[in-house]
Amino acid sequence: MTAPQHQDLGLGELRFPEADPRLKKWTFGNLIAFTGPGMILASVTIGNGEIFSSSRGGAVFGMAIIWTFVLCAIMKAAIVYSGGRYIVLTGEHPFQRWAQIIPGPRNWLALLLGVLAVVCFPSWAVAYFQGLGQWSNWTFHTSIDPAIWGLIWGVIGFATVFLRSFKIVENFQTVVVGLMVVFSFVAVFVSNPPWIEAIKGLVPNVPSDYPGWIKQDFPDVAGRSIPLEIIAYLGALGGGTYDYIGYVGSLREKRWGMLGVPDHAVLEEKLNQLDSDHARIPLAEDTENVAEGRAWLRAVKLDVLASFVSVGILAITFLVLGDVVLGTGASQTVPGDDDILGDQAGFFSMISPVLVYLYQIAIWAAFFGSLQALMSTIYPYTVRESFAPSFKALREPRNWQKVRVAVATYTFLGAVVLLFSGLSYTTVISFAGILGGVLSLGVWGFAQLWTEHKVLPKPYRMHRWAQVVVAISSLALFVFGVVAIIQFFQDFLG
Repeated sequence: MTAPQHQDLGLGELRFPEADPRLKKWTFGNLIAFTGPGMILASVTIGNGEIFSSSRGGAVFGMAIIWTFVLCAIMKAAIVYSGGRYIVLTGEHPFQRWAQIIPGPRNWLALLLGVLAVVCFPSWAVAYFQGLGQWSNWTFHTSIDPAIWGLIWGVIGFATVFLRSFKIVENFQTVVVGLMVVFSFVAVFVSNPPWIEAIKGLVPNVPSDYPGWIKQDFPDVAGRSIPLEIIAYLGALGGGTYDYIGYVGSLREKRWGMLGVPDHAVLEEKLNQLDSDHARIPLAEDTENVAEGRAWLRAVKLDVLASFVSVGILAITFLVLGDVVLGTGASQTVPGDDDILGDQAGFFSMISPVLVYLYQIAIWAAFFGSLQALMSTIYPYTVRESFAPSFKALREPRNWQKVRVAVATYTFLGAVVLLFSGLSYTTVISFAGILGGVLSLGVWGFAQLWTEHKVLPKPYRMHRWAQVVVAISSLALFVFGVVAIIQFFQDFLG
């Protein structure tokens, strides 16, 4: 009788390390204890996503589109959680398993999503260059070309890749997100928005036209189709595949679940040889092991929950402030290419002029913190996880710092080219957001559902309701992405 393949590979039945006792109880303290990579994920989108896109959405459409931000945060959180739970349960990134189970040439889907993500790296980086360039002139009262300031900050951001401590990045970004949440909460309550209108904004309703003042004073905004404008906001909200692939990979640093077994690298290599067309991941299915596995999953739930609750709060508060301070009946101005950040200072000056200075500090922390986290942590992990299934050298721990430097160099040089190309800020983040933050994310969600069905023993799969949520989210994001990418190129090409 032939032994099962996993026994031939010396795997045996896989058992989880004992879960941290704090994971057995849901408390606020435990939420903080198991928050880290999620805060890095939340922080890398604050500047382009929540501060710019949400404020612009509030100024243009008011509170009528609050529901789109809430729904998008839920959909993205569901798909990100599906990837995070897989790596914690199995000890391997889902992209590694796709080589075995996705029909077609080996590794084609991981390579495709990886290439789409890598194409977007310079677009997001240059957006931070541009934001920091404008911030510097505004804060230091200079009139230097913002591109020069942006280049200086880009060089400093690139240098952070030589800081090798994940903990430094994790702690810094957690503080950044916390500060922004507190500031925005205070500003919303001081502004005393029309709360009834905000509640009505939770009811699905797509605006049929732009306000009259937008058509008159901002024809470039009014010239964009309404679906494209709104989907571009959602693409920037909370990040996209270029961030999420790296986020899932960064969970290796936490050693949760199967990532924390002794000789994890050996386990991962054996799993890579497992032909899952004929065998599932050999997780022990006894009651004790299933309980330990599900306890470890609480760490992922807490981290993703903290990340996307923070993202949702920031998005909604900046949208509300955008309506109250910048929108119809207020100053009637729209954050745009030439003033990405300045208009939002009004959110805090209405509390006290002194808070404008605190806002300037928070903006620097958000934009520069995001830039250095992308270059030093998220993007290198995205490259590793996307291409390691095809190129074994990327899986070698001794090559990790080389990967970080190479990815940071590519991102920096690509961003410099875009910085001096004349492309507008909104064009750059719209393209990257639609491609990576909407369209490709839908593809990832479907692939993740298939992966769970194909290789995870039944006790470890998501509950049926969670599978339905991921399926609906994946379909919605894919359809939104197709519609928006078609309209984007129609507008871009004239």
